[in-house]
Amino acid sequence: MFNNIKKIIYILSLALIFNFMLRINVFAEVISNASELSPLDKFLNFCNYFYAKYGTILLVIGGIVLLSLLDAFYCFVVKAKEQGKYLKDLSLERERYNIVVEQLNDIIFDFDLTEKKMLSSSKFEEKFGWNLNIQKYNKNFFNEFKIHPEDKTLLNKIFDDMKAFNKQSIIKQIRLMKKNGEYLWCEMKLNYIQRNGKIVRVIGKISDIDHIVKEFSLLKLKSEYDQLTELYNKTTFYDKVKNYIKEHKESTCTLIFIDLDNFKAVNDNLGHMTGDEVIKDTANKIIDVFNEQDAIVSRFGGDEFCVFNPSLSIPLIKEKIKLLCENLNAKYIGNNIEVRVSASIGIAFYPSDGKTLEALIEKSDVALYESKEKGKNQFTIYNKKLEVS
Repeated sequence: MFNNIKKIIYILSLALIFNFMLRINVFAEVISNASELSPLDKFLNFCNYFYAKYGTILLVIGGIVLLSLLDAFYCFVVKAKEQGKYLKDLSLERERYNIVVEQLNDIIFDFDLTEKKMLSSSKFEEKFGWNLNIQKYNKNFFNEFKIHPEDKTLLNKIFDDMKAFNKQSIIKQIRLMKKNGEYLWCEMKLNYIQRNGKIVRVIGKISDIDHIVKEFSLLKLKSEYDQLTELYNKTTFYDKVKNYIKEHKESTCTLIFIDLDNFKAVNDNLGHMTGDEVIKDTANKIIDVFNEQDAIVSRFGGDEFCVFNPSLSIPLIKEKIKLLCENLNAKYIGNNIEVRVSASIGIAFYPSDGKTLEALIEKSDVALYESKEKGKNQFTIYNKKLEVS
């Protein structure tokens, strides 16, 4: 509408100019007749003459201009009203967003990489004791996080994924430091906004998973260890020995299979509680003898134990086994009953007696059986003659 009015004004203005040019001679005559008048009278005379000739046109143009101004004013009022409503709705949405964010247990953060600004919900300061809201951070925004030194290597992977735009959503488990120096396990989820092939904003969420990780670690610990002796269980022993053999194929290692003698008599005569004490006592004595860092000690099941010991010479192995036999040869008393317990031991070497754990266990078991046959409370090193006999 406004454009149409402008066109009408232009047409009328042209008509007015054209008409004025046609009548310019009459206008000159009027001026000449009024040569004796003062300048002010001449101007008033001119205005009177101009209005008499073009008054109607001027009124029409003035009306049109007024209408256009009213139309523009109406549009301004409507737009101002709409803008006010928009700003009000935007303010309400912002309030709703803040309420939702504050009700979440998770922490929301926003990194503006263009302005180098960082914002986070108040939950961050409540959880960690320090503020992440920074108006101007230096270099990389991840440097503002107090990340555990061992987890900083994950940042390279995060940056690689972000730069390559491989993933729109990136999730990592990291440890963040609290004000008191304690680290919390957190899950960090990152989403980024890119413009023209460049990341301009990173929006993320931090979830406290510390209790979950610790519970999982505890469960994993329980699944790996024998609860009575706190030695590795059979499954873990298999996993660790196989991994060691895989990574140290050229090493010489020793597998020691230990079986208690007369243990059934302990349970039958002294009770199972005493039997448990004998098992724990045996485990401690084995650990005392084989206390090398690389030694893998396991309760294999019941009254059987296994030790996998890398990089020990045969003379040193024999010396340790003799000491172990002496330590395990003990008597236990209860209810005026005395039961003597000892150990029969079989030994096999990797790789000469077997290149797999299963083969080593089989050979050491043959040697252990020989120790039983010879009267118990002794050890036997495997050789092929044992299987022939």
